[in-house]
Amino acid sequence: MAAQNIINSIEFARKALEIHGTIPVSQFPRLQDAYASADGALNWRLLGNVNDGKPTLQLKVSGDLGLTCQRCLEAMSYNIDISTLYYLVPDEDAIPSEEEDLDDRDYLVAETHMQVSELIEDEVLLAMPLAPKHEQEDCAVKGDRLELGKPNPFAVLQGLKSGKHRD
Repeated sequence: MAAQNIINSIEFARKALEIHGTIPVSQFPRLQDAYASADGALNWRLLGNVNDGKPTLQLKVSGDLGLTCQRCLEAMSYNIDISTLYYLVPDEDAIPSEEEDLDDRDYLVAETHMQVSELIEDEVLLAMPLAPKHEQEDCAVKGDRLELGKPNPFAVLQGLKSGKHRD
């Protein structure tokens, strides 16, 4: 198992520290159901800073995930390229409501023992498509699979409606 990076998020930001590394995709337990192959790794970088007098963390993650196409059920490569700036807050009550947050910032509750791999995994989960699919021309399934030969139920209703008007 890879070395765990645990930081004090407030001190990390105030001291403008930086850490980076590569983490195998297999290290993300919540992603196991989504990927077709546990091969590969993601490159990441975490930068601390103070913006407008507020401590911030910037997370950058990039790499390729081997996902399963939901159209053809074959393996596909999905590129991840994430850059998120978090404003650290002391607790959840300090996070402004959507109406108050005019800048649409991302907030993170400060922790003295924050596990960086969990933050990376959260961001990767948010960046992944709900139903990954190849581009139509690259997919093993060609053409429209929705043609089942059944009449459109609304067309049938339209016919009934038209028939009623003839009476």
